[in-house]
Amino acid sequence: PGLIDLHNHSVQILFRGDFDGLPLMAWLRETDKLYEILDSQDVFNAARLSFYEKVLCGVTSVLDMEREVDMVANAAREVGIRLFEAYAMFDQVETRKSGLERINDIDKELRSAEKYVRGYMSDPMVDVLLGPVGFPSSSFELMEGSARLARRLGVGIHSHLAENPVNDKLARTLGFAGEFEELEKRGFFGEDVILAHTVYVDDMIIDSMAKYGVSVAHCPSSNAKLGNGVAHINKMIKRGVNVGLGTDGAASNDSESILGEMKIASLLQRGLHRDSTIMDSQVVLDMATVNAGRALGRMDIGSIEVGKKADIVLLDLRHPSMQPSSNLLDNIVFSADCRVVDTVIVSGKIVVRGGKLTVEEERWKKVLKEYQESRKKIESVLMHERQP
Repeated sequence: PGLIDLHNHSVQILFRGDFDGLPLMAWLRETDKLYEILDSQDVFNAARLSFYEKVLCGVTSVLDMEREVDMVANAAREVGIRLFEAYAMFDQVETRKSGLERINDIDKELRSAEKYVRGYMSDPMVDVLLGPVGFPSSSFELMEGSARLARRLGVGIHSHLAENPVNDKLARTLGFAGEFEELEKRGFFGEDVILAHTVYVDDMIIDSMAKYGVSVAHCPSSNAKLGNGVAHINKMIKRGVNVGLGTDGAASNDSESILGEMKIASLLQRGLHRDSTIMDSQVVLDMATVNAGRALGRMDIGSIEVGKKADIVLLDLRHPSMQPSSNLLDNIVFSADCRVVDTVIVSGKIVVRGGKLTVEEERWKKVLKEYQESRKKIESVLMHERQP
């Protein structure tokens, strides 16, 4: 079945390779500054290239989180990928002087979110979710309001949680319960919630996530590259939490490949627990397919069955990395990479054939040229900042 990327920031493909070695909080400060110089065309150019890379790697559906929903949706339509776009919502910023400063009106954020959700309700290839990005950028009031609105509209909620221990500490310093506990008090959690990362959660929180039916988007490469740690995914799965896989974005991962995430997800858990029997090939493949579909509330994707969407990936078994082919499931998880992807079909339409995109050469040249024009803006800013 087609692979599903359960957490992505498509625009960040413009920042790939720029901030290697930075820890999360410093990395966020740098990428936030670059977001500020981008216009709508840059968002489109970046999202389009991100999605092209994904389909070349066998991804047929992606849960993305950006602010400019229309531009990202236009990019997804051009590529032919199935898009779940979480409208990135935030209303405050952390400052050294005052702690947290309000920058956006909560009611306005919620009205914008509702507009986007309603605008895509009849689109067969684009679903819009509410995406309060997480505390402290999203106040607990905004998070609570987002949950109420999402349930009134019947759509999902996507947010970040416990990517690092800093935000939980800040919440407690400001007089709130912990990051998770405060959201729990406000009725945020449910089967319609997908949480990215969840690295810093204890056993009690894991049990609570299972109780509420929350799903987790595990981003092993991004968490490792930024030095955030390793989420206790094996424990979550054993305790009944539904877990999918996400790339997080090309700026923190350097890749758009869920095939790569499957391998590292298994290896990190085996190394962490010193147990080669856990996180076997079937468990990990389920994370990248049917589990992710379940998280999105879409049981019509994630597996190949009569009546489900025709999202299908064909792999080239003649490729050296797929030999011997006596244990294909193991090969898919531990030795396959994007080079073995031969054909990708999304909703019955072929978007990759023979390992190549089904776009004309001149069209592809235009895609690259427009992306590179947007990238030049980034390079100009970085060059200026790095001058002595």
